[in-house]
Amino acid sequence: ARKIATLSAALILSASILVVVLKDSNGSSHSNRVELLSPLEVGRYAVRAERQSKDYDEKAERQVAFASENDNAATSERRLAGKEEERARQSAYLAADIKTRIDKILEAGRDQVNQATKLKEKAGRLQEEAAQLLEKASTEKGTAAELKEKYYKSMDDYSGAVKKIDSATQKSQEILDQMNAQSLVLAQVATQYGVATNHGQDPDDSAAKTLRAQLEQAQKDLAAVTAEKAKADEETAEARKLADQYQPLIIQAEKYKRDSDFHFQEFAHATHEADDLQNRADSLLARSDTVDTLIDLTQGELAKKRKEFEHYKNRAQTEMAISLQAEDKEAVLRKKAEAERASAAKDSDKARALRALAIKGVNNVMEQARAPADVAPPS
Repeated sequence: ARKIATLSAALILSASILVVVLKDSNGSSHSNRVELLSPLEVGRYAVRAERQSKDYDEKAERQVAFASENDNAATSERRLAGKEEERARQSAYLAADIKTRIDKILEAGRDQVNQATKLKEKAGRLQEEAAQLLEKASTEKGTAAELKEKYYKSMDDYSGAVKKIDSATQKSQEILDQMNAQSLVLAQVATQYGVATNHGQDPDDSAAKTLRAQLEQAQKDLAAVTAEKAKADEETAEARKLADQYQPLIIQAEKYKRDSDFHFQEFAHATHEADDLQNRADSLLARSDTVDTLIDLTQGELAKKRKEFEHYKNRAQTEMAISLQAEDKEAVLRKKAEAERASAAKDSDKARALRALAIKGVNNVMEQARAPADVAPPS
């Protein structure tokens, strides 16, 4: 109680000197003025300084909290940037892989197109050769038919001569047969006439006269037949002469036949080769159609891969853009957090300065209270 009374008397009686230290913009401190304050005023200023320093502390804490939030947000953006960068890298890898597949598909497609083109060109050449062979076969067939026609015409002409020869020969044979028969009749009649005339001793016999008439008639008939025989021999000779004349024609006809057979064989051979070439061409065209089907499938796969490539390329670009944006946002947030920490540090410094100033004023009052009692109170 004695200490409290002594302290109160000292506060009331003593003059309080509060030195306010202000700092200018250059950071140098100097005593601006010295004021004599009462303890009540010192207490009021101390409370006000404490309150203001508390406000600065709270403001600093808020700045630190904001800085922490910005740091956390920046960390999240950093994670997002890393994640998106990884995804972009994976998308880029996928796009590059698909691009490699596209290049392989294009190479395979070019090979298929070249193969199909070569097959079609070879098939075209074979078809041209087949067409030439067919044209040659047609010519050979026409030549064979023409020669065959000449052969048949020559044979028809020769057949006419042969018929004439056969007819003349047959007619001559018939006349010869008639002559033989008439000679027999004549011989018989002559024999009977000789018997009837007793070999010429009784020519006036009635039977002999009859037989003489028959003998004369037989002789006339034989003469007539003999005349026909001469004519028939003449016709036969002419027919044989005609046959001799037709002999070169027959030889030529046989040559026509041989040439016709040869050209027909050439026709058959050319036709067979043309069919073989056409079959080979058809086989090549079938292979070409198969390759064309593969080309269509390759084009479909190529379109699909190109679509996938564009998808992954665009996705990689989008993800990289997101990553870069996140990095930029992270930098902004880090900078903002640093600015908030610097502001918080300044507010903390201000709070500490105010608190130190208040303590210094209170300390001055306490020192004045401990001073000798002979200090006169201010008027």
